[in-house]
Amino acid sequence: MTLRIPLAVAVAAFCLGAVGPVFAQAPEDALPAGPGKDVVVRICTSCHDASEFSAARHTPEEWDEVITKMQGAGADMTAEEQAAISAYLAKNLPKAAPPASPAPADPKAPSAR
Repeated sequence: MTLRIPLAVAVAAFCLGAVGPVFAQAPEDALPAGPGKDVVVRICTSCHDASEFSAARHTPEEWDEVITKMQGAGADMTAEEQAAISAYLAKNLPKAAPPASPAPADPKAPSAR
């Protein structure tokens, strides 16, 4: 009997700790501030959790393809809203440039021995 109460308290505390952060953050908080964020929140988060696409990184062309695909799936937006969403995502969630490769070693440079 003495083990049941501490175990129940531990389970309850774990559940509250795991669920608490979900309610503490509004969906739009996962997105960076900037022009067009309000349109992204209004249109995109009607179907998606902001964390789903805030982790995605695409080129401007790829974002346009994603938006066009979403329109085909039923996302309703004006041309102005589409442009605002595309500009916001391209600026705030860009595809990272590949890491630069190191310059080749100069064969005439003295070696460090």
